Amino acid sequence: MSKASVQQRFASAFMTLVPQTPTKRVTVAELTRYLHVDRKTFYNYFDNIDSLMIWIYRDYLAKMLEDALFDDWEKEKPSADAFDPYPELPFYARRREKGLLCQGPYFKAMAYHWENHRRYYSIVFSSSCYLDLFDYIIALFLPPFREDVRYYLDGRQMPDIVVDFIAEYHVMGVFGRLRYHFTQTNKFIMQDEIDSFWNYAHTAMKESVECCFEAVERRGIARLLGQGGQTVRFRGYHRERFSECGDGRLS
Repeated sequence: MSKASVQQRFASAFMTLVPQTPTKRVTVAELTRYLHVDRKTFYNYFDNIDSLMIWIYRDYLAKMLEDALFDDWEKEKPSADAFDPYPELPFYARRREKGLLCQGPYFKAMAYHWENHRRYYSIVFSSSCYLDLFDYIIALFLPPFREDVRYYLDGRQMPDIVVDFIAEYHVMGVFGRLRYHFTQTNKFIMQDEIDSFWNYAHTAMKESVECCFEAVERRGIARLLGQGGQTVRFRGYHRERFSECGDGRLS
């Protein structure tokens, strides 16, 4: 059997066992006993149960990005300094269109995985028995969300602390909402009524960036040198400058 097929066997077994004992951690011993293999076999592929949980999520994302839908998208892997257990697996993709990041299809495809394994994710996102998968996901996605903010800056200068705030706010908005949905509701997440909102975080991110800048007339030396007209400067977020941003139907 190939490495990937053995890993998938462990993953499928783990996702089967977790719902059977929702208040108790599934151990390596229980998992290998269920599969009728020795413990050494497990450790040939995973460091521990936590690394298996991470692999389950990351393997899905990597396979998802092989779909023809994402052929022309810019794929991203963890940065070299992230110390991620699976640096070879892509996990994020961007589609740029007329100065916009059109991420709706990506987040919707990702949510299908959570929906198709709803019982498993409702447990691992709410149980103290396991790695805090939510914290891992936030740490994984913060760097690309920072880059998304900088994409919308388009060369303009913004304090790093503000870039961090906007990235943190929107990554928590995406994944916090998904975690809440799978741990606190019994609703199907693919309702037609919210289909246009899959890109909402990145639509709002662009507006958040734009609301931090104002146009000003060039003065002083710049004007004397013939560099008249307007330029832009950072002034921080101002609510009164917040314009309508549409319904996020960018996909």
